[in-house]
This record gives sequence, structure tokens and C-alpha cells, in this order.
Amino acid sequence: MAESDVKVTETTDPVTDQVDEGASEQVDESAEIARLKADLAKQKAALDKATKEAGDYKKQLRSKQTADEAAAAEAKDLQEAMQKELEQLRKEKKVAADTAKLIPIVGDNAVAGQIAEFLYGAEDADAAMDLLSKAWTAKEKALRLEFGKIPAPGAGNSEGAQLTKAEIMKVKDAAERQKLIAENIHLFMKT
Repeated sequence: MAESDVKVTETTDPVTDQVDEGASEQVDESAEIARLKADLAKQKAALDKATKEAGDYKKQLRSKQTADEAAAAEAKDLQEAMQKELEQLRKEKKVAADTAKLIPIVGDNAVAGQIAEFLYGAEDADAAMDLLSKAWTAKEKALRLEFGKIPAPGAGNSEGAQLTKAEIMKVKDAAERQKLIAENIHLFMKT
């Protein structure tokens, strides 16, 4: 057979082509990551340089100031710090007061604190707390009507007549006596 008689056919393998495409995409992604890292390093270096220059400028300014200017600048810094501290104390006082108002409404110290913190600085925080209180009271009344069995706090027994401690203790049925004790617990509390 002569060389000219042999036909060479070129075949393509889809699996190899896919691997080649995946490899090129991975190379592209790696190049992009490397480029982003280089950009990040340049930006960090620029930031560091700017921060250092700002610090140097501040040192130069301080050294050029007269003693009076330095004292005035220090007094201004102290005044700003005191103002921030005063604002923080006012905020803490207001939040604590609002939290105390909200605890009876929501029944949870943490939740009341979070609500008070959220409402701090709001223009109508007191109005919002009043609305929350009204909504809570309305919901409580609705639940009491729905379940009817739940006496209002301090309502005493369900008959409406106030019993004495002695009358409650005379009740023969233990379950009924326990119920009356629970309803009139204030009679059994030591003062």
C-alpha cells in the first residue's frame, strides 16, 4: 500500500470537546479571580496610603497650631464627646421609661425593650405606645369574652360575692375549694 492510498479521517470526540470548553471556562474564571484580587490589592494599598497621609497631615496641623489653638481644638473634641455621651444617656433613660410602660402590655422584658429601642427617636412614639396599649386591651377583652371562663384580674370568685378566707376553708369539695383559693389568692397571701 502506498502512502497515497491511506485516507486519514478526522473525527471529533464530543466528550473531549466538552472537557476543553470546561477547562477554558475554568481558566477564564481563574483569570477573573486573579484580576479581582489584584484590583483589591491596589485599592487596599491606595486606602492605606490615604489613611497614612491623613494621619501625617493631622500631625503636621497639630504641630503648627499655637498652644491656644490646640487647647481650643481639645476643648471642642471634649465638648463633642460629652454631647455624644449626654445623647446616649438621654436615649437610655427614654428607652428604660418606655420599656417600663410596655412591660405590662407585652409581658416580656426583652420584647418590651426591643419595641422601646425601635420607637426611640420616632416623632409619635408615645402615640404608638398608646395605640399598642389600646390594641392589647381590646384583644384581651375579646379573648375574655370568647373564653368567658377567665375572670378579670382581681374579680374574685365567679358568683360576684366576696368570700372570706374562713368561708373558703369550710368548702368540703377539695376541687371547688382549690378553685376558690386560686380565685381569691389575695386572702391567702401574707402581708
